[in-house]
Amino acid sequence: MYVDDWITGQDTHEEAFLISLHAENIMKEAGMEMRKWISNDTTLMSQWAAKGFDTYPVDTSVSLGSNKTKVIGLAWQTLDDCLTLDTKGLLEFISTKKNTKRFLLQAIGKIFDPLGLISSFTNGLSFKNEMPHSGTLEE
Repeated sequence: MYVDDWITGQDTHEEAFLISLHAENIMKEAGMEMRKWISNDTTLMSQWAAKGFDTYPVDTSVSLGSNKTKVIGLAWQTLDDCLTLDTKGLLEFISTKKNTKRFLLQAIGKIFDPLGLISSFTNGLSFKNEMPHSGTLEE
């Protein structure tokens, strides 16, 4: 059995601590160790550290906009508890300004959106004017 990441949330840090203890015990019984525990709750992080959990350090650079904590492929701003989409690579790609259907579909395909947070924007794209399959658009 292989588990990449386990993601859950609870209403209180007490509930989160109890479920984490339960999960840790289940995995230990299966001969597996859970690692890189991380939370946006400092109390929970302290409780885990006291119990000997392998805690993942909260990235303090999050306030500087360079967060390294990722959840389901998205940057998790632990201090604000929000997910963000890295658009730098996408912006670099589309800056080549190739105006073809193929290029636009490639650009859309580069958007990793596992929760469907921005699908209402990408699904709304349509080709109102006929675009060539290759080359560039003539104005």
